[in-house]
Amino acid sequence: MVLQGIQEKPLSGHNNYKKYGWKNVAIKVKETDLISLNRQLQRLGYETLGDLAKDLMAGRITRITEEKQIEAMKMNLQEAGQSTVQSGNYYDFYKNIDVDDLLKEYMKRYHSKTSRSFVGYFRRYSDIFFGPSPDTELFKLKPHKRSWILQSMKRIGDYYFWKYNTMEVQDLVKRIIERFNLNKDLDMKDRIYLVNPGFLQIKIKALTEIPGDIGFTVRMGMLTGLREEELYYIHDKEICTNELGCKCKNLHPIEIENGLTIVGINWMRANKKAFVTIMPTTMWKSFRNLPKFDRHDIMAAHSIVKRDAQILYVGLRKIHYNVMRYDDIMTADEADALAGRAKTVSAQHYVLHDLKSFTNKYAKAWARFGIAIS
Repeated sequence: MVLQGIQEKPLSGHNNYKKYGWKNVAIKVKETDLISLNRQLQRLGYETLGDLAKDLMAGRITRITEEKQIEAMKMNLQEAGQSTVQSGNYYDFYKNIDVDDLLKEYMKRYHSKTSRSFVGYFRRYSDIFFGPSPDTELFKLKPHKRSWILQSMKRIGDYYFWKYNTMEVQDLVKRIIERFNLNKDLDMKDRIYLVNPGFLQIKIKALTEIPGDIGFTVRMGMLTGLREEELYYIHDKEICTNELGCKCKNLHPIEIENGLTIVGINWMRANKKAFVTIMPTTMWKSFRNLPKFDRHDIMAAHSIVKRDAQILYVGLRKIHYNVMRYDDIMTADEADALAGRAKTVSAQHYVLHDLKSFTNKYAKAWARFGIAIS
């Protein structure tokens, strides 16, 4: 642990400190970080910062490698004394998880097929993931399969949080993925994207409560899932009155009778693509009627989003994708078409055939999180 900003702090009325050569030092810590600080001190075996400083000055604290940090985290979990990790050999805490209870918890939160997949991947690959060299075996697998394995391990961290209100397993899983670079060569479709629905609910609530013009900019980013430059593009680009299948470079908005508008964008640059987006028709008209929309609008929204929801503006795109995929309301291909990650042919298939069904799924997905889209 590195303590930054330690400053000498004089003590009035304590002349004996100066007489015997003592100095009082202090650090500034945000109130919101106190819990994390205390948890880390406890993890290192210290009750106070003073105890930590004594060992630091005595040279008993040295920087440890990533491997040793992971090993220490596993040891802490093994010795935690929780009902699922009390017995067993060194480092095998995960083997004592009741998979029936695990499945029951998942079924409360995910689609039944997804829940069973999580449990199945955990049972088959937990020994490898929590072993000494998970990269050796996991990199032999196809990216999509490796992605599901990583998702299943991340869900184990969520399970421990639900059951025991501890984030230690979540931290361990994250550290293993980062240390061995297990996300390597996974595109955005295959990277870990499924998050705890409770996390989504909290973030969406905070985002929708942001008022005024900035709140409108936030909702544009969240409800469309578009990148910043794509929002600038659809605000300024000319509109074509032809049908969605038109090959021109202008926008092709189609109003659906359910109160939504699907906008054909087909804007591609380098490896970034925007095929289509969906939003409420009233929002689309209000957005197009804005006299100007540029980076200053995004910068203002970014500051508020970071303050109120503790995420970046770019994170709205990830929230959008998670909502579309939650409970398999949209298939991966359908969500990818909205996210600009599907092949052009696939994207055109979904937007040119049964637009009402496509937009109804969009509305249903947001309704699951308390947002009425119309």
